Amino acid sequence: MKLRMLVPILIALLLLGCAQKPETTAKKIRFGILPIEDSLPIVVAKKEGLFKKHGIDVEISEFNSALERDSALMAKQIDGVITDPLAVILLKSRGYDVRIVSLCLGKTPQEGVFAILASPNSSIKSVKDLNGKRIAISSNTIIEYVTDELLSRYNISYEKVEVKSIPMRLRMLLDNEVDAATLPEPLASYAVSKGARLIISDAMVNESLTQTVIAFRGDFIEKNRDAVKRFLEAYAEAVKLINSNPKKYRDLFVKIARVPKSIADSYPMPKYPMPEKFPKKFYERYLEWALKKGLIKKPIPYGSVIYDIGE
Repeated sequence: MKLRMLVPILIALLLLGCAQKPETTAKKIRFGILPIEDSLPIVVAKKEGLFKKHGIDVEISEFNSALERDSALMAKQIDGVITDPLAVILLKSRGYDVRIVSLCLGKTPQEGVFAILASPNSSIKSVKDLNGKRIAISSNTIIEYVTDELLSRYNISYEKVEVKSIPMRLRMLLDNEVDAATLPEPLASYAVSKGARLIISDAMVNESLTQTVIAFRGDFIEKNRDAVKRFLEAYAEAVKLINSNPKKYRDLFVKIARVPKSIADSYPMPKYPMPEKFPKKFYERYLEWALKKGLIKKPIPYGSVIYDIGE
């Protein structure tokens, strides 16, 4: 009799224990980065256990090119990426639902990372000297966008030389095979150290022209809104750690951004901004350029691309 009475009590206790057992499975996020300085907060968040602290499991995949990264995103092999707004607009125009959830770098002009440089043996000394010259770029990318934006301010027309490979573009510049080239940092600073001449950069103008952003697939956001919010919280915490003690993360920064050894000691670390909704004024500049270039056939509304995780 006593045994029969104990059985339901034991079952009840067992069920209660199961109900009170904490959730141990963290939501997994597969995130893609490039070897650029913008990626540092993501790597720090992983290294310092901040993603785990915020209840998510983030798997980081590093890609060597934007093409590889975007292909993985379109194939749903990754859930989110660090990218640029133009790339998001172009993906959206092709039918892929990609949403920008936060600004990354580029809130201020000082965070600009692109420069137009003259070859070592050229006679180019100023922006006006670029008129009619051959400039190596990568068409239909942020490289062409920033080149057009910078030079349109001075009514400069130039001949575009298509060189998709960044290392090849750097080599052609240093070998004087083109008059000038547009390069991202830190290779722009490296080119200067090897004799190229800095003519103008997006860090030298009075408004921010280029930005990087954090973006996720739309279908992933819809099903995992809380996980994306936690991701940004961990990212914000990583930004605070880096900005409060940049020396601690300098070696990691040099490694992630692939800063050439010859300029590693002098190359500056950026001050990373906190995550925030990508501003409409920035978005509209990319949209206008893409429309003017014929890269998209019709405007893509800001609200269909920008996702405010706080709303």
